[in-house]
Amino acid sequence: MPLDGTFLHFLTNELNEELTNFKINKIYQPSFNEIVIQTRGKNKTGLIVSKDLYLSCNLDKPKIYISTKKFTNPDVPLNFTMLLRKYIDRGVIKSFKQFNNDRILMINIESSNELGDSKEFIIIFELMGRNSNIILADDKFQIIDAIRKFVPSDSNTRTIIPKAIYEFPIQNARINPFTVTSLENKEYHLLEGCAKIFQNELEEQGIINIKEYLDKQIFPTLYKFENKFDFYCFDLSIINAKEKVYYNTLSELLENAFITSDIITNYQITNLVKHLKRIHTNKLQKIGNLENDLAKANENLKYNHLGILLQSNLYLVKYGMKDVTVYDFLEEQKDILIELDPLLSPSDNLSKIFKKGKKASTAISKVTEQLKITKDEIEYLEEIIEQLSFASNNDFEEIKSELIENGYLKKKNEKKMKKNKKINLSKINLGSSYILIGKNNIQNEYLIHKVAMKNDFWFHVKDAPGAHVVLCVPNNNEAYLPTEEEIRLASNIASYFSKFSKSSSVAVDYTRIKFLKKIPKHQGYNVTYTNNKTIYIDPDIDIINKYNIKSL
Repeated sequence: MPLDGTFLHFLTNELNEELTNFKINKIYQPSFNEIVIQTRGKNKTGLIVSKDLYLSCNLDKPKIYISTKKFTNPDVPLNFTMLLRKYIDRGVIKSFKQFNNDRILMINIESSNELGDSKEFIIIFELMGRNSNIILADDKFQIIDAIRKFVPSDSNTRTIIPKAIYEFPIQNARINPFTVTSLENKEYHLLEGCAKIFQNELEEQGIINIKEYLDKQIFPTLYKFENKFDFYCFDLSIINAKEKVYYNTLSELLENAFITSDIITNYQITNLVKHLKRIHTNKLQKIGNLENDLAKANENLKYNHLGILLQSNLYLVKYGMKDVTVYDFLEEQKDILIELDPLLSPSDNLSKIFKKGKKASTAISKVTEQLKITKDEIEYLEEIIEQLSFASNNDFEEIKSELIENGYLKKKNEKKMKKNKKINLSKINLGSSYILIGKNNIQNEYLIHKVAMKNDFWFHVKDAPGAHVVLCVPNNNEAYLPTEEEIRLASNIASYFSKFSKSSSVAVDYTRIKFLKKIPKHQGYNVTYTNNKTIYIDPDIDIINKYNIKSL
């Protein structure tokens, strides 16, 4: 994904046109790597509008764009959030500036200090792969703080710590492509901020006047291949894609590109999945141990049988005997040998054997119960891991709170969690009807029990974890029958947000809400249902993206 210096050049122009003189209303930090700056100001037509500037210094996919998606403020704000709020909350964005043609963007903000005096601050955003960072500095480039800090050392060429002076990365001898009118030697590799794919395009076309080429209108393009995608600010002829999708703005391109790439890129999610997989592995090992215990307990049930036989023949046992042979009149109808403890009396030997039998019976009951609980836990963990695979930032916070409640995560004691938080459902309007989507257990239970009506239609992938999708019919009309478009769209959503998202001909069951029943005493949110029909669908995100999905 070449979000290179050239792409950033045009994106900087776009951000200047869209957000200059916009006032900062709120600042969120959905995760360690992400910042959302909510702004408000006049658009080109003079109307007051709100726009969200999204920044992510994710080491794999750093990005910045104007986002239309909704983000949830974490229950406990991170330290960097509080610092940004202290210095630039209620400030005004004055400009976006790029450093040469490098992947460094500076956001100049005019704010006020505690005394009301005007003060300028700079957010320095480095979109440089594994060195990506978001830094807050004053107008003299003295660092106030940064998401990632680098202390002076032999391995660090720059120092990024509070009160240090920010230094731009050392520049190699490069040529700014926006100033080159003639490149007759065609040394495209010397062009600053140009991705390899763009250099190849220039070479393929034999472009000499680079500036003239770059002065043409941009064409934000998403390139789709079989199992991957790419994007750029121009429609490059060198890229032979299966499909090309064009966008009006670079922000729209980036938002849709990264949604296509990954519903969420979040190291918190990655770490949580690793944590749950470790628990899952331990539970699988526990299953093996329990099954061994169950087999041993079943084998020890024989002591109940031996105890009855010994009780009937106790007169044959003498103190100090190691064993006794008795006739099995209950089952085998032959003589069998019963081992004894020579240090115990006959009655104590009898008591010991009966205790072994009773212990085995109790163990079978307890181990069988533990096996069921552990298997339910394994199923629950697999369901949560699957839900995390298509979770948004909002979904992640809900899943995390559920795991804390169920004891899989430790609850933070420093600050109280927010109560009665709004539950996030996704909605698609279809005229008289609409579709609601629940993508985790909290959303699913709220959707089915609090929102959906008994005559609405429920869709879910068959025999696998996945989203609960509800087609809400007009006025809870019992006579309403969904159209083919409604059935296929709801089924597509249910199949896409499931473990079968990359499969074909996925079975999706659907029935009315009134035919659902929650499974009692079961972790998560699972239901049984009747009166269902089944449709087979090929999951296709492009079909879903044709509709405007909103957050409730």
